[in-house]
Amino acid sequence: TKRKYHELIIDGPPLYCNNEQSSSTVSSEVDGQSHRHRNCPPLDASKTALLIVDVQPEYWSECPTVRHDFPNFPSHISSLIQNCRTQNIQRIIWVRADYSYEHSPWLHQFARLHEGKIPPIVRPSSKWEEFATPLDGEMIITKTSWSSTSGGTGLLDTLKQDGIDTVLVCGLITSVCVQHSAFGVFEAGYRTILVTDACADRGRERHEAALALYGDYMYELRSVESLRLELEEQQQRVVVVESDSVIEKKKKKEMMMENENEGAGSDSEEVMPSSIRKVSVALPSHKDGGGNNVGHRDKKMMIKSESNDSLTSATSVSSIEDHGVTVARACAEE
Repeated sequence: TKRKYHELIIDGPPLYCNNEQSSSTVSSEVDGQSHRHRNCPPLDASKTALLIVDVQPEYWSECPTVRHDFPNFPSHISSLIQNCRTQNIQRIIWVRADYSYEHSPWLHQFARLHEGKIPPIVRPSSKWEEFATPLDGEMIITKTSWSSTSGGTGLLDTLKQDGIDTVLVCGLITSVCVQHSAFGVFEAGYRTILVTDACADRGRERHEAALALYGDYMYELRSVESLRLELEEQQQRVVVVESDSVIEKKKKKEMMMENENEGAGSDSEEVMPSSIRKVSVALPSHKDGGGNNVGHRDKKMMIKSESNDSLTSATSVSSIEDHGVTVARACAEE
């Protein structure tokens, strides 16, 4: 059967072609449909943030119209959050709606349009849904509008400070606050990925219409499962690269040690024993038949080591200056 809102999805030849080949393509299964995402850099957990929008009682446990069409939402978003924690993504950010006439100027018109069908004022309590509760250290921000990036939330500053380049977006309500938050992140220049089955709306059709309009146009679409596989595959690639790097460093170290050992072997005859290095020898002068001073060779003598201040008996000394006492080589007596 033809998918609803299929006519809204851009399909067929690209709207623009710069004759460049795609660097990579990622395939994912979303809502029973296969999606191919071109020019997708691999996800880097250290540069990725998860944005959880308005998962609070006002929009789930107290909102039967949302629960009716999305019975699997709790398990899906719970799995997504756990996957992100397991993969140690850089930041998990929880966003809560806080709407009042005092600091939400748009609320007057919204209340007039809906005539009480949707409660305009939202005052978040300290309660969280059992399937989606922040841990210590995870960031919590409140917003006074539909977008998580407007109204002084500080979200964009946090993303910049953390070195984030990719934001995963999920939560409630797909066509309203999730969509506006995704747009705000996209507009700020971040790679934006909407996790479709970790979102819900006031009716399945509204949810699908929003995804059909902007999915793979403004943001990429992923399911919880496809995202899990993508994160795990990237983590495995990182482990392999790190392992290869360790092996390469080990090989280089072994080669350096081999080269040092070979060098030491070729020069072994020229290297003095450590116990008699840096020695000075005083030899009595001796005159030859012509009355000239010459050094003594092959005479047994005591050599003083400067390193340990001990005396070593030696039987041969070579390269002794005619008028000096410098020893270039000495052989210790066994």
